Amino acid sequence: MMSDLPEDEKDVVLSAEIMDRAERKAMKEQLRKEEEDKKAKLSDAEIEAALENTQLAKAEIAKRKRYIKIGLSIVFIALMIWAYNYLFGRYSAKMTFGICRTYLELNVQFPQDLRLSTVEDFGSYVRIWYSQLDAFGEFRMEQIQCHFKNREGGGTIVEKILINRREVDPDKIKSFNKIIPVIIQSPVDLTMPYPLADSLEDLQIDTDSFRFQLNLRPK
Repeated sequence: MMSDLPEDEKDVVLSAEIMDRAERKAMKEQLRKEEEDKKAKLSDAEIEAALENTQLAKAEIAKRKRYIKIGLSIVFIALMIWAYNYLFGRYSAKMTFGICRTYLELNVQFPQDLRLSTVEDFGSYVRIWYSQLDAFGEFRMEQIQCHFKNREGGGTIVEKILINRREVDPDKIKSFNKIIPVIIQSPVDLTMPYPLADSLEDLQIDTDSFRFQLNLRPK
């Protein structure tokens, strides 16, 4: 049939056939590349899936989960300790309270029976309410008020002390100021006392346990 056509038409038909072959070849090449890409993607996915199912990957996942649980447990315990100390813990006072408390313990008759009830810190002075056992076996509620000032060479010293609004002898204060550096370096208990109970019943003290009881009948 090509022989029956004129020469110019033969050239057109031939060029059309060449273009058609080139297009088909290009399409085949494109389809082949797309197929190879699909196979490559499929193989990568299969490799990832295989790796996830290996024992090593499972061990890494379990290890990571264990670390997360341990971290969360530590954070939870720390929060519980902080909450307990915040709600039920006793506060620590300044060193001025420790100095005033030390003077009180050194000057009461029975320091083993000394009970602190309330501490008021006013900055330049500290007031402590306390109860002590006197020579008659009675607990008495009293107060001590320690006034402080800055030392010329640095540090804090006691300016004056009042017990039940009566000023202590200044010579005693001078002698006490000499041991303040020792008090500061010592492990002084700065824990604030618990506040007094609200009810009068809880404030009552069993004085009979401190008295010598007479006329006791033998059992």
